[in-house]
Amino acid sequence: MTPVADLIGAVASLLWPLLVIVVLLVFGRQLLSKLRNSDDVTLEIGGQRLNLKQATDQQSDMITDLQREVALLKRQLDGVLPTPGTGVPGQSQGVTPPPDETGWASSERERRVSVPANLPILWVDDHPENNAMVTESWRREGAQVDTARSTAEAMRLLGSRRYGLVISDMGRHESGVDVPDAGLRLLAEVRAADAHLPFVLYGNVEPVSDVARAAGATLVTGSTFELVDFASKLGVLQGV
Repeated sequence: MTPVADLIGAVASLLWPLLVIVVLLVFGRQLLSKLRNSDDVTLEIGGQRLNLKQATDQQSDMITDLQREVALLKRQLDGVLPTPGTGVPGQSQGVTPPPDETGWASSERERRVSVPANLPILWVDDHPENNAMVTESWRREGAQVDTARSTAEAMRLLGSRRYGLVISDMGRHESGVDVPDAGLRLLAEVRAADAHLPFVLYGNVEPVSDVARAAGATLVTGSTFELVDFASKLGVLQGV
């Protein structure tokens, strides 16, 4: 084969990759937008099927939550560490000293008791796909995570095996009916059966935080970072 023929063959072999690159450069943003909002493109994560928008939204929420926790930690460190040139902690302009370890924050720490390692986690949510990213990451690290979509299903599972942690959302659609306080109802049933099983009310739960803590919730949070940290300290996660 002549050098010209070789050159033509080489150029021809590059045409498709070059065409793909050109299409991505010209139409990439529109294509990504279409894919992100399409219900036809699905992923299987943690045993749940998510469309691309759900997956990217969960990743975005987790990143935002982590950024918020890092910012909070930075503010706390700024309040504890000496300001350069002064030797006085927390005196830099605009820095708010960290709050005293009082109130519910200290009571949460008193509730945080260790449980035997390797016990499974029960996550109760009528939309388990909303938690697929977290549950899949835990399973990859060796944790066992069971899911339930209702209070009744959760109590059946709790009656069949021992768990190290229960996580519940607040409102659920159960048996064809909206139950806005489903998380509190589950908490009451769990506490009637076991006064010490760690129980986390997770999600948009701030409006009922005081009621949930008074009813025996171990942790009430909307932060994925705090949830993962709590589960890790309990010992139900391996290497997380």
